[in-house]
Amino acid sequence: MTFSEQILYAISKPGKYGEMLKLKKGRSKLYVLVICLVLGIITFAVPVGALIASFGGFEKLFDKQLATLRYEDDQLKLDTKFSMKIEDATILINTDTASGKDETVKRDGMYLTVGSHRAVLLYTLSGKSYEYQSIALNTFLANGFNVSSLKNGIPFIYGYLVLMFVFTCAGFFVKYAICALFLVLCIKKYIEMREIKMSFGQMFMLCFYGESLGILISNCN
Repeated sequence: MTFSEQILYAISKPGKYGEMLKLKKGRSKLYVLVICLVLGIITFAVPVGALIASFGGFEKLFDKQLATLRYEDDQLKLDTKFSMKIEDATILINTDTASGKDETVKRDGMYLTVGSHRAVLLYTLSGKSYEYQSIALNTFLANGFNVSSLKNGIPFIYGYLVLMFVFTCAGFFVKYAICALFLVLCIKKYIEMREIKMSFGQMFMLCFYGESLGILISNCN
């Protein structure tokens, strides 16, 4: 049985599950790994890649919209306002105020606002804002920081995104492994009553195969 057949049968032919459970453990582990990677690509890599492509990469973004950004005299300065929406969150840089907050944050959503002296993480609900965290810029920025400093950090940004992709995939594994374990508890007694010889690992894979179609549909949607 090829790997592509394994995926096809998992989502469309439950009658083949018995045959699939006889495959080597390595094939089962590979199946789980690939499903988690696919979910990470669909839900994280593709949206992030599309966002980066929309502004032509971080270097172009920094040169075009943050060219005048600098930190001097213990305050951040940017000649124009900067705003970027990432899914349900908005990054807002407005150095006309100390915390970066302006009329924009009155709309419901999550915000990271950066002002002349502070960076604030907050969310707004029904027109009322609630702060999660507020950090003074002088705790992590030094005088002389500018757009060139930002561009030097681009490799670290991509490294962070790769790390987030790994954590996203790992999160999917934990989520659906727990679901599969719950299903194992539901069917274990029935299997024992029918005197069907199945190891715990086989029962886990049986349930994971059964989840596959729902997993892919819900996340692709």
